[in-house]
Amino acid sequence: MRRRLSLLSLCLAWLCANGALWDAVQTFAWVKMVHDYSRFMTLAQAVEITFDGSAPCELCAVVEEATQGQPAQQIERSHERVLLACQTPEKVLLTVPEFEWPGVADDIGLTRTEPVPVPPPRC
Repeated sequence: MRRRLSLLSLCLAWLCANGALWDAVQTFAWVKMVHDYSRFMTLAQAVEITFDGSAPCELCAVVEEATQGQPAQQIERSHERVLLACQTPEKVLLTVPEFEWPGVADDIGLTRTEPVPVPPPRC
């Protein structure tokens, strides 16, 4: 439970830092406007009135005011590349390094010239 709460808090903080929370509020306002207008008119007319911008609701005005007050730097950063969690990383190719131990490069270091000493037999 604690891990889920910390992940949820982190996601909410990220949304607030990016300004995406205002996009969510704007989407909620549009859905609410379409729902309210569709009570008195057809769905097509409700969608048309909602998105033509002639009669913004209170939430739309709040979102417009808040996005106008955002610094320009935050808006410019939105075009940066985002690495997704489900994106596969590039393959890493590992090569075996060449073995450079002294005496191994030539065969003289690997061969034995004298016979192997054998202990004398015990009687």
